[in-house]
Amino acid sequence: MILLTNIASLVTVDASGGFCKTGPAMRDIGEIKNAAILFEHTIRWIGSMEEWNSTAFREWVDVDGGEAVTEEIDCTGMTVMPGFVDSHTHIAFAGSRSHEFARRLSGVPYSRIAAEGGGILTTMKAVRESSLDEIVEIGATLVSSAVEHGTTTFEIKSGYGLSAESELKLLEAIKLIGDETPADVHATFLGAHDVPPEYRSSPDQYIDLIVSDMLPKVREQGIATACDVFTDIGFFTVEQSETVLHAAQKLGLEVRVHADEIANIGASQMAARLGALSADHLEHSSIEDMVAMREKGVVATLLPGTAYTLRLPYPNARTMIDKGLIVALATDCNPGSCFTENMQTILSLACINMGMSIEEAITASTLHGAHALRIGSQTGSLEVGKHADLVIYDVESYTDIIYHFGTNHVYTVFIRGEEV
Repeated sequence: MILLTNIASLVTVDASGGFCKTGPAMRDIGEIKNAAILFEHTIRWIGSMEEWNSTAFREWVDVDGGEAVTEEIDCTGMTVMPGFVDSHTHIAFAGSRSHEFARRLSGVPYSRIAAEGGGILTTMKAVRESSLDEIVEIGATLVSSAVEHGTTTFEIKSGYGLSAESELKLLEAIKLIGDETPADVHATFLGAHDVPPEYRSSPDQYIDLIVSDMLPKVREQGIATACDVFTDIGFFTVEQSETVLHAAQKLGLEVRVHADEIANIGASQMAARLGALSADHLEHSSIEDMVAMREKGVVATLLPGTAYTLRLPYPNARTMIDKGLIVALATDCNPGSCFTENMQTILSLACINMGMSIEEAITASTLHGAHALRIGSQTGSLEVGKHADLVIYDVESYTDIIYHFGTNHVYTVFIRGEEV
C-alpha cells in the first residue's frame, strides 16, 4: 500500500456513492486540507492528517515499518485530485491537417475545405493508406502525453476509416493503444462520422452499409462498446442517425451522439429519445433540448477546445448547469478541429470562456466524465473502494491549475495504484 501524507489540498469530488452532482452541488468537490490517502489498487482510506495520526489508525496499519505501507510520499505543498476522464476523443487517426488549420486561420471556411475533399476526408485517406502499427504509434504517443497531463481514462472513437475494413482497423488500433498504456481505454464505433466519397451521391446507401455490414462486424470483433453518429447539417440527418443507432442498440451497443455543433436539427432531442449515454458538443442546444436531456439522464459533454479552434459560439454551460443537467468536459482531441490532449487546457477554456467555476470544471472532467462512460462506480472520484486513479499536482491549491495556465502542473500520476 502507498500512503500520501501532508497533502495541502486533497480534492475527492466525493459523491457519497453517487455518480453525478448537478446544479449547485457541482461546486462541492469534497476538499480536505492537510490530508492523507491510503491506497493499493483501490483506495483504502481518506481523511485528515489529524485522523491518520490517531491511535486507532496506528493500530490498524503499522506505519512504522510493518508490511502494510510499502511507500510513503510527503505531499507538503501539493494538491491531489482524481485523474481526468476524457470521455470524447478521436485519438486513433493518421496524417496531419496542419495545412488546413493554417488555411482556416487565413480565412478559408471549413465548409469550403470539406467541399474540396478536405476535413474528415483528408484523415480518411491517410487512415486507409496507413498500417495498423502507424496508427497505433500516433495514438499511443498522444495517450502517453495525456497521461502526463493528468488523464487516467479515455474514450477513443473510430470514424476516420469510413469503410468496414478501415473502421475495424481503427478499432483494433484502439485496442492495441489500450494494451500499451496503463490507462483505461474505452472504444466507440463512429462509422457515421461523414459520408465517404464513394457514397457522396447516395448517403442512404452508406447508412445501409453501416447497418447491414459494419455494425455486425463491429459487434463480432467485440472491441467497441458504444456507437456514435455525427448528426448535423452536412453530415447525417436525424432519420439517418436513428436508423444507425437503433440498429446498434439491437446489437447491444450503447449509443452516443455528436449533437447541435454546427446547427440545431434535433440531434440532442434524438439523444434523449434514445436514452443515449451522452450528447456531445451542444453549441446550439435550446432550453427545450436541455430539459429533454436532463429528464432522460443524458450527459451533456461539452468540448470547449473545439469551439475555440473553430471559432464557434461556446456551449451554454451556465444555463445547462443551472437547469440541472449532468455536464461533462472532454478534449475532443482530433487532427482537424481540436488538436490537444491536455485536459488542464480544457478546464481553463471552460472556466474563462464558458462561465464555469473551477469547482464545476473539476466535477465535469472527473466524476461526470466517468458517468458519461458509465464507469462512475469504478473511477472519477476519490472514494474508498474505487480505483486509485489519482494525480499529484505540484501546486498548493487546485485553483492554481487554472490560475497558472499554459503549463503542466503534474508531479506524478497513479493508475489503479501504480505510479506511471
